[in-house]
Amino acid sequence: MVRALLLVVAWCCCGTTACWSMQVNGQSKPPAVARWPHEARVGFFHIHADYDFSARIGFFRQLESLPRELSETLGIKISEEPIHLILFGKQNDYRMYLRTHFPDLPSRQALFIKRRGPGMVFAFESQRLEIDLRHEATHALLHASLPYVPLWLDEGLAEYFEIPAAQRRNGNPHHSYVRMAALVGKAPSIHKLEAIGGIDEMGNPQYRQAWAWVHFFLHESDQSRAVLQEFLRDLQVHSPPGSFARRVATDLPGHPQRFIKHFR
Repeated sequence: MVRALLLVVAWCCCGTTACWSMQVNGQSKPPAVARWPHEARVGFFHIHADYDFSARIGFFRQLESLPRELSETLGIKISEEPIHLILFGKQNDYRMYLRTHFPDLPSRQALFIKRRGPGMVFAFESQRLEIDLRHEATHALLHASLPYVPLWLDEGLAEYFEIPAAQRRNGNPHHSYVRMAALVGKAPSIHKLEAIGGIDEMGNPQYRQAWAWVHFFLHESDQSRAVLQEFLRDLQVHSPPGSFARRVATDLPGHPQRFIKHFR
């Protein structure tokens, strides 16, 4: 059994399906390095599976572009650290494997786990596999590239990048809910999101709000995108970025009204 010290844990809601992200630090080698019946390497991603995933190879070739998409969109350098994708053909085998190697973790649809070394993403074959892998791979790439990521922003970015690139501007299921709120003049508080101290304080509304602010910063204007990019670049160079909410209030005056107008 792996003995590890828990460093970062973040519960996330992928649409209506829960998944789990955590960063751990331990001496044992990750289970991902063992030989699996089916293995492949696509870009930064090392795929290990207990079933033939050849039918998904087109998706994995698309996933290969995710590091570039994050780098170009967020304006940060993405680490070339490998990421191991451990896939199971059956949900029961996935759950049994995690119970064996990570017995302290709750049962979730998908998992990102990072030890002292490459990150690992665990998932099983389902209709949501592509969404789950984009979401968890986003976590893995961010945590490989930044010393830390604020919880709400980590989840907001993962929610944003979990769908195909062509759908990210207008095709996320969150969009219609946020637009309806904007139509009645409601904008979520960045201060409240930033103040979230643990996973037990996160629910579907918080994930939707985190996604909405990420969408706003990336698409409202060049100015809004620059605010987010500068914050992430400060994180990357270990320059204490301070409160993001305070920075936004200074650098993007009237942002709640601009948020409402953006989604209207």
